Amino acid sequence: MHPPRPHRPPQLLVASHNHGAGLELLQLAERRGYTVRRAHTGAQALDKAHAAPPDLVVLDESLTDMDAFAASRALRDDPHVGAGTPLLLISTQRPSSPQHHAALRAGVWEFLRHPFHDEEIAAKLDTYVLLKFDSDRARRDASIADAGGFYTVRGLALRAQELTLQAFHHAQPLACVALAPVTADGLNAQAVDLLAGVLRATGRRSDAIGRVGPGEFAVIAPGTDRAGAVHLAERLARAVTTAARAGRPDGHARVPGLRVGYDAVSNARYTPIEPKNLLARATTALRAAKGQGGPNWIQGFTLPP
Repeated sequence: MHPPRPHRPPQLLVASHNHGAGLELLQLAERRGYTVRRAHTGAQALDKAHAAPPDLVVLDESLTDMDAFAASRALRDDPHVGAGTPLLLISTQRPSSPQHHAALRAGVWEFLRHPFHDEEIAAKLDTYVLLKFDSDRARRDASIADAGGFYTVRGLALRAQELTLQAFHHAQPLACVALAPVTADGLNAQAVDLLAGVLRATGRRSDAIGRVGPGEFAVIAPGTDRAGAVHLAERLARAVTTAARAGRPDGHARVPGLRVGYDAVSNARYTPIEPKNLLARATTALRAAKGQGGPNWIQGFTLPP
């Protein structure tokens, strides 16, 4: 079975200094009808990806001019590539758990072990191309980001699917943190703007941040377990306080409170979860936090008895 080609062959970019692995992958993909471009350095990969965005990127750990994770992060920062382009990393060794964690944070979707098993690698390439085509259609058919640069509910759901897949392949945790500001007088417009600014300023490259309701936001955080979700909420609360006080040097700052709900899985491979359920559980926990407040301003999702 060859990958579908609705209007053109799939575009694959391979960046490898290793003639063996890089050439093997190039030849395998060309036999399957891919258009393949080769880069020998990380810098060449960045230039080629920017000039003609690929459907799939494969980096080799053999790159000599930059660390492969640094190359991945730079590709993610290029809007021509973005977060939705599958990016795989060739490795000759079995990656450790810390390496999986670092890869997830850098935007690497999966490791490819070399020497290759041709049929297995071919199936992976075809699967990722299908996902990219589906993702491209979804991005064309609906707005995935608002005017403020935050994901819409549709966009956040799409990114949640992609991040869940990545967390699964790396056997890493995944969390969703839903949050909303509250003020004593109920006038939350400024508080919402304040929180939005904090999220823009402090959001991690690997996180997906979007709006899930009036004055409500959600953060999909790969590599984050339940304890990490609480730490994330506490960090954001401190940042909100700092930002509010910075805006009022006279010391009379109106610091909004924060209500947070979250859910997380400690290992997405062994505790699979539907992305929409992760979002729904976090927002359900946020409603509970709004109803309690005070010392219970952070609520984790719990299954009903």
